[in-house]
Amino acid sequence: MSDEFLRIARQEIQTEIDNLKDIFLICTNDEQLYEKSIDIEKHMHKIKGLAPMMRQEKVGEIARISDIILKHVTSQGMLKGSHDMILSAVQKMSGIFSGQAGVEVDDFKKIVKDTYPQILGF
Repeated sequence: MSDEFLRIARQEIQTEIDNLKDIFLICTNDEQLYEKSIDIEKHMHKIKGLAPMMRQEKVGEIARISDIILKHVTSQGMLKGSHDMILSAVQKMSGIFSGQAGVEVDDFKKIVKDTYPQILGF
């Protein structure tokens, strides 16, 4: 991949993460997450696609798992704890993307699996 593509893709991911952070400034509970789930899912979906192409597999994996949760919320309705789970995902993606050391995907996956085993099935 060209340096120009990587630069633009990195900028796109950062913009998507920033957009998610902005949403979570006004989205403070499960009901509001449900109301904004389609918009949030669009941002996650874009990150899910772009991040692996940039060798940002951890960010892509967090976005993939979040995307599954958000699709469930969109189709099934409010999900207890979904706000905090997706907010945590956004914070983790932001930390990883900004180079913060020690941010792990496995702990996030375990928490999600333990909280929503019926949704993820992994």
